[in-house]
Amino acid sequence: MLRKLSGLIISVVIAVIAFILSYVHPSFEALAISIILGMLFSNILQDRQFLNDGIELTIKVFLPVGIALYGTQLSIRSLDPAMTPLVFLTFIAVFSLVYLVSKWSGLKNNIGILLATGISICGASAIAIVSPLIKSDGEETSISLIVVMIYGLFGMIAYPLLANFLDLGMKEFAFVSGTTLPMIGQIKVAASAYGTECVTTALKYKLLRMSFLVFLVTLTLFLSRKEDRRIYIPWFIAVFVLLALVVNIFRLDRLSEISAPVSRFSLSTALAAIGLSVDFESITEEGIKPLIIVVLSIAAILSAQFLIFRVIM
Repeated sequence: MLRKLSGLIISVVIAVIAFILSYVHPSFEALAISIILGMLFSNILQDRQFLNDGIELTIKVFLPVGIALYGTQLSIRSLDPAMTPLVFLTFIAVFSLVYLVSKWSGLKNNIGILLATGISICGASAIAIVSPLIKSDGEETSISLIVVMIYGLFGMIAYPLLANFLDLGMKEFAFVSGTTLPMIGQIKVAASAYGTECVTTALKYKLLRMSFLVFLVTLTLFLSRKEDRRIYIPWFIAVFVLLALVVNIFRLDRLSEISAPVSRFSLSTALAAIGLSVDFESITEEGIKPLIIVVLSIAAILSAQFLIFRVIM
């Protein structure tokens, strides 16, 4: 019995370690760390077959729970509605460009969807939520998550340097970092170069982006649908959308606070299990093409934003 549950036990242990590491620095994302640690652990084993039953159980239990509860994190009650149009246009531009360039370059459709989702919304969390909807395998999920994480870490360092070179003001930089960096911790670190007010403003843009995940769920289902496949909406997505609506209609801040760590831990555990099932060789097959696609796509978006800033100013 213990042998059958070993995959689950190891996934939980990895998630705990990832959670602890995520508090070391704001740029450390527990979900990304979990899948990487899972991959590292499984690839040093001679035989991984004994993990399979536990891995399957972990994904079946923790992934739906994490996704369903994540809906409570999409509250936008305190945000300025005037922000919505520009942020939404940027979101559409980022998602469309990354997805279309991925498709044009011959990347697998699922990887293109996950890359576009992770970059345009909220990094690892968005990828974890969309992955089961489009029936992506462990390799596709891992590649997408690692690429998004690498870009975010690179952007966290490069954005302030680029902004200084281009002489961007605080408001402009808050918009740039808040609408194009994938993860909250990376936005905090990058925006801190311009001070506390910049961080606060950038995070508001980020929270607004996260709310678009509700609409993106439908879009990704459509993009991944094959001609003979009916659109199927799992129960946890229905709960996810319902909770997102509830926290925006009623004042349920306490619910959001309680469910946030539960959702993150559940997603981290599920991603650790996915990492345990991934072979490094399958990851390297795509090479650096996905990262190049993301970098070139976001470079085009940043260039467009800079030109708009100059016209407005």
